[in-house]
Amino acid sequence: MAPAVARLGHVALETPDLGESLSFFRDAVGLEEVERVDGTVYLRAVDEWDHHSMSLTEAETAGIDHIGWQTADPGDLEPFADRFETQGIDVEWVDADAEPGQGEAIRFDAPNGHRFELYGEMAKPDPPESRRSKLKNRVYDTTGNNPIAPQRIDHVQIWDPDGKECADWIREHLGFQVQEYYDDADGSRWGTFLSACEVKIDLAVVQSTNETDDPAVHHIAYTVDSPTDLFDAHDAMNERGLPTDGIGQHSISRGQFLYARDPASTHRVEFNTGSYLTLDPHWDPVAWQEGDLEDRQWIGSILSRERNTY
Repeated sequence: MAPAVARLGHVALETPDLGESLSFFRDAVGLEEVERVDGTVYLRAVDEWDHHSMSLTEAETAGIDHIGWQTADPGDLEPFADRFETQGIDVEWVDADAEPGQGEAIRFDAPNGHRFELYGEMAKPDPPESRRSKLKNRVYDTTGNNPIAPQRIDHVQIWDPDGKECADWIREHLGFQVQEYYDDADGSRWGTFLSACEVKIDLAVVQSTNETDDPAVHHIAYTVDSPTDLFDAHDAMNERGLPTDGIGQHSISRGQFLYARDPASTHRVEFNTGSYLTLDPHWDPVAWQEGDLEDRQWIGSILSRERNTY
């Protein structure tokens, strides 16, 4: 069988102030701190089993180190590496546990400079005994959670100077399925929304405003239960004086959203109710064209286009 990517795993972020960013992602957003190793903090959401879905490392400036994707099988790494090297892409092999909890991995730059990592295995550590749920099929005791704590990582949105080329490469060489896409009036592609797992959107690839823009990440999304959680999260951000960048419902994916931003790094997290599921392996992508809606959002808007680069 051909090698395959199974799902979005984690995003490795860099921040100029680790303490302040932890105050946002751990204390305000409600992600759980799993481990600290060599100046990097590893975090996961309250209903995640894997070692981490986000890492924070202190650096001179804010940035994205890499986006991690889990393969369907650990044995998929070598054929993926061979495929990329045939294209002239430099592949870096990462030893098991070089990134804590993670098995052997490869890192490489996709066209235009998005830094991706593929790995086959991730440890599933128990939380501290005081935080462990008595239910065997739940990780953390929810009665001790931050009230707005999201459940799991959902998707990531990247911006690219040639969004269609980037999305086409990901579809062809990583095997992602296109769920939806949006074309501007002149026929150019504004956004492509892809699935690694063939059931929901894992990755949004958006066309940057300028061809000279560096590849960047706009946000990392985590799922919550209901729209009520979005308002509770907005209330919590207001109480802490933290910036939010819009609340509403997307047209594409139909996901309801709230964007909040870490002041120290400008990294943005999206609280999201999740998109619909597509269980059909022969899914016909939903095609949007400019003019189908007056605005790209069904309700509300996204207030900030600020992004962080690799």
